[in-house]
Amino acid sequence: MSELRHRTTGVSLRAVLIGAVLTAAISVISPWGALLVKGSELTSNAIPIIAVLFLFALVAVVMPVLKALTPRLGLSRAELIVVFIMMLAGSVVPTKGLAGSFLSVVTGPIYYATPENNWDSLFLPYIHEWLAPTDRQAVRFLYEGLPQGMDIPWSAWLIPFAAWAVFLLAFYWTLFCTGVLLRGQWLDNERLMFPLTRIPLAMVEGADDLHRKLGALFKNPLMWLGFAIPLILHSWNSLHSYSEIFPQLPLRGSLTLLHGEVGVPINLNFPVIGLGYLMQLNVTFSIWFFYMLTVLQRWVFARIGLQIGGTDVWNSGTTPTTIMHEQAGAMLVLCLFVLWTARRHLKEFFRRAWQKDERLEIETLSPRAAVVGLVVGVALMVCWLVVTGLSFYVALLLVLGALLVFIGLARIVGEAGMPSCQTPMVPQAFIMRGFGPETLGMRNLTGLGFSTTWMGETSANMMNAVIHALKLIQSQNRSDRRLVWAFALAILIALAGSILTTMHLAYKYGGINLEYWYFFGAPHWPFDYASSVALNPEKSFMPRLTFTAIGGGIMAFLLYMRHHFLWWPLHPIGFPIAATFPVHNYNWFALFLAWLLKGAIMHYGGVGLYRKLLPFFLGLILGHFSTATLWVFIDGINGVQGNVIFFY
Repeated sequence: MSELRHRTTGVSLRAVLIGAVLTAAISVISPWGALLVKGSELTSNAIPIIAVLFLFALVAVVMPVLKALTPRLGLSRAELIVVFIMMLAGSVVPTKGLAGSFLSVVTGPIYYATPENNWDSLFLPYIHEWLAPTDRQAVRFLYEGLPQGMDIPWSAWLIPFAAWAVFLLAFYWTLFCTGVLLRGQWLDNERLMFPLTRIPLAMVEGADDLHRKLGALFKNPLMWLGFAIPLILHSWNSLHSYSEIFPQLPLRGSLTLLHGEVGVPINLNFPVIGLGYLMQLNVTFSIWFFYMLTVLQRWVFARIGLQIGGTDVWNSGTTPTTIMHEQAGAMLVLCLFVLWTARRHLKEFFRRAWQKDERLEIETLSPRAAVVGLVVGVALMVCWLVVTGLSFYVALLLVLGALLVFIGLARIVGEAGMPSCQTPMVPQAFIMRGFGPETLGMRNLTGLGFSTTWMGETSANMMNAVIHALKLIQSQNRSDRRLVWAFALAILIALAGSILTTMHLAYKYGGINLEYWYFFGAPHWPFDYASSVALNPEKSFMPRLTFTAIGGGIMAFLLYMRHHFLWWPLHPIGFPIAATFPVHNYNWFALFLAWLLKGAIMHYGGVGLYRKLLPFFLGLILGHFSTATLWVFIDGINGVQGNVIFFY
């Protein structure tokens, strides 16, 4: 008979130490892999692949060895969850989440200013001295590399780092408090599925059995079969970089539709196929269905010549502005709907924040701390933005707009399980176009450009990490408020580790020699956009607003049908993200395949066959994630660049 441990909490000293060490490793490896090796993005989404690999190594390699020595050396299930949560929090900061573009965005207007783009007069006079180094030589060396024997000019960065640390910590704290406020509504009242949590939970299953060295998942041959498919195929393609003996296998391509006038990307994205198997059928169907509708809409608009203005900052690549505004309106309506449905819960939560109520002891953060923390966090963010140059109304709109976006994205990821989920538009675009340069002035346009450091790339965001962490902790049937400190420690380690690693790489090799996007695309995009808005203002915002309203109206209709008619086949969540960059370039075809496979399995084999085959699809996820991470190391050691196995 197996012996089970009776540990009730996972926030132990050894769990926090292991989580801290692994978070530190992630904060170094992820920037190195993305910027220097130019390989797979290890921390670009809501389920960071390097965190999954580290948990996989802990459970499948380290734990069996420890248990073989002494059974009680093995980590408990709760401790493993805490370790994963710390990695989840820390993985938000490197590369896509913040650090990859942070240094370049705050220095980009200085380094890339030329007589042709006129940035010297447009932006530089309005950059607050706290926001960026004032030493032009320190900025130049960041992009071109230090002369031999010269040290990194730390003194030039002390004030900007201190100033930005205040804002970023307030920002992350605000998102944590927001997650705590919504936890009860999403997890207890609506019981959202959070499909992404099934991966770590499946890996730690059976960890509390002192004499069980491996969990059931790792003993299932179907899991290893699924694991082997991406391992073999992507390793073969990776070897092509080393020798032409290995011909490239076509795992990516494009499909031409509508008499050759429209091309759509085809990507055999194995982890998205596996994750799609965990999603509800109507969710996967709705995402690829709405995507194909946007393809048709793009073709029709191109045929009739319908345009409403230039491309907006941080939108989804080549997707027309009309469609982006439609989906932005849909995202706004979704966010408002989420808050409306949570109104009773929030009202009760605010009431109990000032009362002693045992029912709220399950919260990771006390209700009073969450409410006060949210108010203080928002106030601090707004004040900081005002002090550094934004007008009060612009700062308030930006912060509230960002909160709405992150709530909406967390809802989509939590309910649907989309691993890579971006907002169709960022609030800065609405503010710049809506108010126009005459009202805003160059000081506000400059400040909004700088804000893309924290509100630009949205696929890796702290709100996702918070709400998934709270879901994972809930699986223990008990909350531990020490988790807040473990979460905060992971963020601090990630901030320090990833920013310092990025600085080291840039000053050593020259930022312009690193991955193109982070030191060229990221600093150009917001300020090219702000410059375009300033120099070429549009006559009217009404066409954009019209398509935003159309998208909002369609979303309201979809939400109404979803909540009033059980037979309605379309899930509203598919509409706001259907044409976003990850769905368009990486995910739609994989979700179509997942829908097709799961539908056939459920139709012919029922729930029994679905459960039997689940390990195979989990293997696709683990195999792809492991292969992508391992080849970053192999390529880095051998000096090979540009081998991207996983991006979104």
